[in-house]
Amino acid sequence: MTDAQKFNAIYSALKSVKITEELIVLGGVVSFLGGVFVAGSLLKTVLFLTSGVLISFVIVKLVKHAASSTYVRSVHASKNEEEQNVKVKKLVFDDFQASDEQYQIKFVDETKDKLAKLNNEERIKTNLKMPEKSVTTTFDINEFIESPNEGKSNEGGPRVEFNVLIKRVLNVVKDVHFAHTVCLFWINKEKQQLVLENYVTDSEKFMSHKRFPLSSDLVSQIAINGKPQIVNYVNALSQNEMIPYYTSTESIKTFVGVPIFYDGATVYEPMAVLLLDCLETDAYGNETIVSLAQIAKLISTLIRSYTAKYDLLLDSEALRSIDRIREHLSIDFSTHSISRSLAEEVSRLLPWDYIVVVLFDDNKKSWIVHYLMNRMNDSYVPLHSELDAQQSMVASVIQTGVPKIIDDIASITSPRFYQAERCDSKGALLIVPLNSLSRCYGALLVESKDAKTYSEPDIKLVRKLTETASWALEILSLTEIMNNYVSLDETTGVLTRKSFMARLQEEVQRANDFSNELSIVMISIDRMEEHIKRYGREAFDFILQNVGRLIKISTRHYDVLGRFDFNCFVVLLVNTTSNEASLWAEKIRKNVASNIINIDNKSFSVTISVGVAGAMEDATDVNLLENADRVLRKAIEAGGNIIRIY
Repeated sequence: MTDAQKFNAIYSALKSVKITEELIVLGGVVSFLGGVFVAGSLLKTVLFLTSGVLISFVIVKLVKHAASSTYVRSVHASKNEEEQNVKVKKLVFDDFQASDEQYQIKFVDETKDKLAKLNNEERIKTNLKMPEKSVTTTFDINEFIESPNEGKSNEGGPRVEFNVLIKRVLNVVKDVHFAHTVCLFWINKEKQQLVLENYVTDSEKFMSHKRFPLSSDLVSQIAINGKPQIVNYVNALSQNEMIPYYTSTESIKTFVGVPIFYDGATVYEPMAVLLLDCLETDAYGNETIVSLAQIAKLISTLIRSYTAKYDLLLDSEALRSIDRIREHLSIDFSTHSISRSLAEEVSRLLPWDYIVVVLFDDNKKSWIVHYLMNRMNDSYVPLHSELDAQQSMVASVIQTGVPKIIDDIASITSPRFYQAERCDSKGALLIVPLNSLSRCYGALLVESKDAKTYSEPDIKLVRKLTETASWALEILSLTEIMNNYVSLDETTGVLTRKSFMARLQEEVQRANDFSNELSIVMISIDRMEEHIKRYGREAFDFILQNVGRLIKISTRHYDVLGRFDFNCFVVLLVNTTSNEASLWAEKIRKNVASNIINIDNKSFSVTISVGVAGAMEDATDVNLLENADRVLRKAIEAGGNIIRIY
């Protein structure tokens, strides 16, 4: 203890002396003086003892008071130091925690670390206690990690991913700004529409439809002017005119909206509108516009990223469709196969209810509906219907070679195909010509029952497929022209189609002149595509040669045998009735079914479907072929390996 501390202790002790204690000291002094002056030894001894006891009693009491004061000051000083240490704490975040555990944020008291180093005696002297456990705030690591299935869709694709991200952005905006509704609208300037992309709302009165026209409302004003808009007080009487995305009046008091521009565009025109509203009056200000401007930039970046990703996806889908068309044509290179493959691949890429392929028919010398896909199986144009070359919409596209989009069929007076068509559906349609460098081969029509379904990007996508189909039709046309100069089929050694048609016209004319019987038999090899996939392209020619040989050895030298199509033979039996022709055909069917074909040490057999038609009085070659083709298709639909007679 320092001298100053000692002096303070003595001074404090003297100040604390009471009147009683002063009297006791005085009594002690008097007893001491009495003992000095008294003569008797016994009395002297008693006075000295009394004086010592009284003075000792006061001294002991003063010493205890001084020690108590020192102790109290020490305790006060320790408590002050502890309070200071409690206020100064360290926030520790452990970066080296295991990755599969929870992250912990701890408030660490340094006093605990210091006291841990002191022994028990020192703690008692300082009169300090060990602090309680440190305060710990625990967060689950899963709150920072996206679960594998969160935001995922079975369909997948950039469109779904973009929608999920936009939904999350809108949720963040709603939570940060305490909004009632937050939504994003696309701007379609061509169709003068606003299209709802996504929304987050607490209202049960939010719009049930996705589109509404550009008008004088607040959302339309932002879309047209490209400037942010804020309304601090929305009048309930004019709310329906100002805010169009509620079905009825809502208790909206504040509205704010900002435009979104395409990041990287050369001409900055708004492409979307981000807006939010609140139930409180004057809830937003300029700082809200600044905050939403940053969100708008984020959405703009997402749009650019996912637009590029979506374009790449469409291009890859178009390439896959082209590959599938080529694969189909490698198996069956015919007009029917080209039309069917084109229609099927377009149905994968665009929304549709009807798909029609129109081509020119050399026999009828007119444009006809060559292939039809009808999703609803309701009333529409029949297959093989002839096109009105003067007034129909499809004919105008074929003549001009320019694609056409009709957003609303109800507003068009011209028919799709011909005046008497029975197409009652209303919606939108897309017509794309089938053009090559030298000529137009027809047109593709895609129709939806929903209005304003198709756009310019859809035309660009479809044209990638129609170009492939047009080139295939061009090659097929050139091949037919070349075959016109060849009378025998190179693969089977029988007449080509053109040579057969020439002989058919002659024999039909002779039968009409001399009243002779005449029958035609059309023979199609069943499931030829399966055989090609299983045994290879080389098996195709080998099967044709075997079937052609079996037919040829069963015909007479004046009968006419030709290859009519991809896997189809046709036989003209002279002086033969239809019943006789059916018996002959049954014999051929059995011979083909029992014939074993060997290719690369693999043995198998094939079957045929047969259509038989007899020539009626004054029949034409076209009628005879159509009748035989009609019953042949029925035989194929029945499962094959069967004969049908017209």
